Amino acid sequence: MDVGTSQLAEIIGVTPRRVGQLRKEGVFDGGDGRRPMFDLAESVQAYIGYRVDIARERAPEDPDADRRKAEADADYKQAKARQEELKLAELEGRMHSAEDVEAATTQLVYAVRSMLLAMPGRVAVDAAGRSAAEVSEIVRREAFSILEQLSQFQYDPKTYAQMVRERKGWQVSEEDEDS
Repeated sequence: MDVGTSQLAEIIGVTPRRVGQLRKEGVFDGGDGRRPMFDLAESVQAYIGYRVDIARERAPEDPDADRRKAEADADYKQAKARQEELKLAELEGRMHSAEDVEAATTQLVYAVRSMLLAMPGRVAVDAAGRSAAEVSEIVRREAFSILEQLSQFQYDPKTYAQMVRERKGWQVSEEDEDS
């Protein structure tokens, strides 16, 4: 069944002018002339195909769009999965954020600094009136004492877990902390 421009426009829900534009773009085959006629079934199918192509954000002449979209979707899903793996590793304590490692290292450095700055006060009393060799031995013993204290430092996954909770603003019940 052949229809005119106005009838086709009314059937597909556009203006007659838009039908003319689509004809010029090659969507519709309406023949030549001032009053083109369109095969209704063929024109409706062509318009549906055109709209589907637009909905997929591609031009009708782009046959690789589906493949590229599938690849992009796969890449996105892989990236999201990797992101979730990293979050899980952090929550399980198998990985730590640079921010948390920096904070823990800074705490350790300040602890070392405090011990070293306290050393002269502790050594001064013992070293008063002693010979250079005795003072040297006292300083050496105090340095070994500080190093011994530092060697007792152990990694505590609960400390890092607490840092993660604080950074993320999570509230944890006592039951969760025990597990």
